[in-house]
Amino acid sequence: MVRLGWRSLCPLAIALMVWVPAGVPLIAADRITARLVEFERSVSVASLARFARDGEIDADLRFYLDRLTPAQRRNLRTALNGSAPVTAVMVSNFLATDLGQRILQQLVKVLDQSPAVAESALSSALILAAAPSDEIRMIDVLEAYPLSTLRLNLVAVLALVEQVSHELNLENQLYARLAALGAVPSASQPRLGTLSETGPLRYGAEPFAFTGRKGTTIEALAYLPEGPGPFPLVVLAPGLNSEMNALLYLGQHLASHGYAVAALNFPFTSGTVISGIIRGTGLMPNPNAWASQPHSVSDLIDQVQIRWGERVDTAAVGVLGQSLGGYTVIALAGAQLDWDHLRQACKALADPHQLVLNPAILWQCMAPGEVVERQDFRDPRVRAAVAVNPVTNPIFSAASMGDVAVPLLMIAGSNDLFAPPVSQQLLPYTAITQPDSLLVLQQHGTHLSFLNGDAPLPAFLIGPDRPLARQDLQALSRAFFDRHLRQEREVAPLLQPAEAGTGTEMGVEPLPLLLRPQLSQQQLRDVVPDQRLTPR
Repeated sequence: MVRLGWRSLCPLAIALMVWVPAGVPLIAADRITARLVEFERSVSVASLARFARDGEIDADLRFYLDRLTPAQRRNLRTALNGSAPVTAVMVSNFLATDLGQRILQQLVKVLDQSPAVAESALSSALILAAAPSDEIRMIDVLEAYPLSTLRLNLVAVLALVEQVSHELNLENQLYARLAALGAVPSASQPRLGTLSETGPLRYGAEPFAFTGRKGTTIEALAYLPEGPGPFPLVVLAPGLNSEMNALLYLGQHLASHGYAVAALNFPFTSGTVISGIIRGTGLMPNPNAWASQPHSVSDLIDQVQIRWGERVDTAAVGVLGQSLGGYTVIALAGAQLDWDHLRQACKALADPHQLVLNPAILWQCMAPGEVVERQDFRDPRVRAAVAVNPVTNPIFSAASMGDVAVPLLMIAGSNDLFAPPVSQQLLPYTAITQPDSLLVLQQHGTHLSFLNGDAPLPAFLIGPDRPLARQDLQALSRAFFDRHLRQEREVAPLLQPAEAGTGTEMGVEPLPLLLRPQLSQQQLRDVVPDQRLTPR
């Protein structure tokens, strides 16, 4: 048993206010109370509000803030004032979705109230906090809580704080720990820059649409280099709440180097579909509709063959996907969906003593209750796959990742909040047996680092120097496809370590890259010894 005094407990309780939104109707919360067995302490919401808005520290709050460092105080104030540009309607509509409900059910585990009461209060507060100014701030949510006292379950609070602290610490150390297994600077580093340069070929853009297997219309776009061909084909698969526009810069780059490129918007998970759901103008699709996305890619390859078969080689295809698109290309590469593995992992969501806030897992866990048509989406035309920040675990088990039948380039970002690198990329990669596969860790990279876009998002979500990240993806994907679709051996040194069993460091600050062809589960345990790595 770990014994903690109030000297350590109270600051942690305050820190959790960053993470615990609340609810609202007729009365506002007056105090926030944290209880541990017979011990109970509280702080005034009004005191927190004055601190958030003016920096004022009154007697009620001083007891707690005196136990925080100046940096922790600043972080707390920033968190209380941090805002997201959402309307009350958007919040309400999101909370009505399956994913919104699952997130809400996890958050109320930190409240010392019955789940039914807590969920209602939390929902109300989130909605009403966004109503006045079409944005939502943590302090507004706390003030909007409908009960006079917001009661925290301190055991759950401490567990969450410990979890968050661990994840943040891991983010800061993951690259260095992985490099410590053995990594050397790349003598080919200048090549990375040259591979991102625009090629000599002109190309045309061909927008088109086709009907998918479920009768839905799928929007697509092809880039076709000038000349007779045949040109090797690369398919681009965007992620959840994203569209092909986010990856078209990569398609243009590859087309300039003699690749035919086809991209699509997935009919159930595109940015347009998700935005419609949030705004209340669209309907939520079947919870596991995303699982059949590989079919859409295979149908797209068919369409390219029908339309441009003489100019495009569809017998040896490369696929590249980001996030949920990363899941898609790994399934196309041979990994079979493991629904039993997924169902077992999802049991944690119903455990009142386990708090699951991993977005990748919450999303995947919406699927098991529905009928699934198939598990195998392998397309034999796919000869190489690039998965960027992919969602993989627990929909794929170690056994199914071992079924990947083509060279796989797995790219992870050390600061990815939506598809955390250890559970979603590094651990799954340890099961890869396909020769010529490669794991790349981007230090300081986020889930959005490689995407093109101008949406006003916080810096910690976007990451540093997105133009540099895009150049790196242009270089890495071109080298990988040149090697495995064109069999160009001269690029092989860039993708291989200087010594067997080591990694290669390349790229430049602030986004250095670490490349490793092999990573065993034991090596990963050495990197993150305090993290559970058994399949979940």
